[in-house]
Amino acid sequence: MKWNKKLASALLSIIMVLSVFLPSASAAELPATYSQASYYSIATTAYSRMLLFYDGVVPAANESRQYGLIDVTGKVVVDFQYDRLESTGGGYFIATKGNQMGIIDTSGTAVRPLTNCTIQMRNQIIAIADENWNYTYLTADLQPSSENAYYGSTGTSVSLPGYNWVDQTEDGYYLAYGENGTALLDPNQQVVVPAGTYDSIYTRCVTDGKTYYQASKGTQTCILDNTGKVVVPLGEYSYLGGVNASGLVSASVTTQNADGTVSGYSSKLYDLSGQEVSSWTDREVTTETYFRDLAFTLDGENYGTMDQNGNVLVPNQFSVLTTAGDTSKVVVGVDDPASDWSYLYGLYSADGAEIAAPIYQEFRILGDDYFRVYNGAHYGILNGSGSFTVPLEYKELRVYTRDFIEAVNDQDGSKMITADGREVIPQSLENIYVYDDQYTYSYHEYDYNTLTVSEDGYEGQVLPFRVKTSGGYETYYVDSKTGESLGSLPVVASNITSDGMFVYRDTTSGLYGFGQLTAGSFGNSYAPDSGKGSAAPTPGDPNGSETPAQVAYATSYSILVDGKEVAFDAYALRDADGNDTNYLKLRDVAHVLNGSLAQFNVGWDAEAGAITIQTRTDYTTPNGSEMSTPFTGDQAYTTNQAVVLVDGVETALEAITLTDSSGNGYTYFKVRDLGQALGFDVTWDSAAGAIVIDTTRPYSGT
Repeated sequence: MKWNKKLASALLSIIMVLSVFLPSASAAELPATYSQASYYSIATTAYSRMLLFYDGVVPAANESRQYGLIDVTGKVVVDFQYDRLESTGGGYFIATKGNQMGIIDTSGTAVRPLTNCTIQMRNQIIAIADENWNYTYLTADLQPSSENAYYGSTGTSVSLPGYNWVDQTEDGYYLAYGENGTALLDPNQQVVVPAGTYDSIYTRCVTDGKTYYQASKGTQTCILDNTGKVVVPLGEYSYLGGVNASGLVSASVTTQNADGTVSGYSSKLYDLSGQEVSSWTDREVTTETYFRDLAFTLDGENYGTMDQNGNVLVPNQFSVLTTAGDTSKVVVGVDDPASDWSYLYGLYSADGAEIAAPIYQEFRILGDDYFRVYNGAHYGILNGSGSFTVPLEYKELRVYTRDFIEAVNDQDGSKMITADGREVIPQSLENIYVYDDQYTYSYHEYDYNTLTVSEDGYEGQVLPFRVKTSGGYETYYVDSKTGESLGSLPVVASNITSDGMFVYRDTTSGLYGFGQLTAGSFGNSYAPDSGKGSAAPTPGDPNGSETPAQVAYATSYSILVDGKEVAFDAYALRDADGNDTNYLKLRDVAHVLNGSLAQFNVGWDAEAGAITIQTRTDYTTPNGSEMSTPFTGDQAYTTNQAVVLVDGVETALEAITLTDSSGNGYTYFKVRDLGQALGFDVTWDSAAGAIVIDTTRPYSGT
């Protein structure tokens, strides 16, 4: 449906760009002007890499990049023999040597000997997979745990006889999939809709905490509530809406001419009792959970909103009509006259009053009624009344949370501010960098909450940020959740223990070492007193939940390339409504499209830390992974963190990385993103249930 295509384009335009790793030479620095300062004493500087202190020891690597453990006096506790040591945070370390992995304690004793296994951590839970991929789950201190805890799932895994798998919905109901079809079960696992009643059932939306489902039988579809009652009757619809905030749901039919052009629309509106309340024969009417009223179009090209009586609210004149984060407003867009592939965005109230004219190339929802906008030259932040809380004068506004935004001026100096313009970290003479437990990062829209925080004993969960002043570098320590500044030191340190120990890198030698803070050296109430300090309360997470599981689903869609079916190993990410977004391995696509009009080459720029794509050229860099993967079925994934350069230009492409048992990563890109960036068409053939790639046509967005 054309309206959905425009919505997809609108959402695509506000996708964040992923961060870039800096080379190790940009890691934490100890400026020479501070080398004899009185607020710390240097203990040692002798290692090619150091991580974080834990229980008085720290993993360190020698010149050969072999890891061992040293204590706070510099004494070697565990000899340098491992390829990698990673702290569990519970007094143990995951050790890697060649293809083997195990777990040691702080004295080097092997509590799980090195074997041919894979050990990973997520949500502070350890997952150990043996050679046969049988999993054992442990807490950070090696107590028994579960798969649910590892993936951050708060639900209970359910296995029922006669069903292959069971998915729990937000309101506690279950969709149970089996050989006889899909059944709907209530929270007590009693059958509400038996398997076989419909060919398929999946979640359509959640409104006011209640789940509604779309079900199909043959070519007909309908909407059900969680009691199994039919809200919208079975019919052959071109569009079935979600239940909006007013408890209304629409169904539309598109009429087409013999040549495929649209000749008209008809729509009906139903309430939650299943009664028809309105109908129209001249328009397509859509309902979604994020609209207060009804979206509509008369021609499939221009959109507006109206009430259920047909009275126009937002005028029917916009190419894009989408959510503004709450039902009191909508984001609108018009075609950008300077580009065939973009829009200019603005903001309207749900009652039809213009709040911000559609003149911005970006209109990103930040939440709490704040929006990041871009006019083609500078960024600023608007609130829901149309007033600027952050002036439209910044080269970049890198948003990590609403209370932690990096504002970059035209001279590439940065400061950290909140969405309402308050200062968190003062102006730096260069971009502000964050020191993670292994690297220094330059933020480029990297997801702030995915960084491993430094567990500083007297500050709770904090991240250290490097700020350049006229006198040298200072480190500002900031709460990783709230963005609150907790004080500063004129040294960039990877972490500070409750005893005042910290890790740094000497810029003269390039080697790592650690130092000891002295009394009164840190401008924070939780600073150690003469090297001894008590832990501050750990700040709570205002978002309240652990990171949800990130699962890529193996798909079996037919994929046609220039009319021929190709057996890709494809994966999909699934949204809250059960809709799939399809991803293909980049090298698979390069291999299959080689020799076509859309052929391209793939490379890796180690210096830039970037995936490179060169369009309209032969694929000359195969690595043997093409059209095969060492895994099958659903897989955990991570978001791709590497920059993507298309013909030398940094390009925002959504990608995920799947990892095999040996730690090798395979990058999968969203199919439509590749089509748009590389110049081939991607469409969906609903009749054949197939993804269609046409290398002879440019990307159409249909």
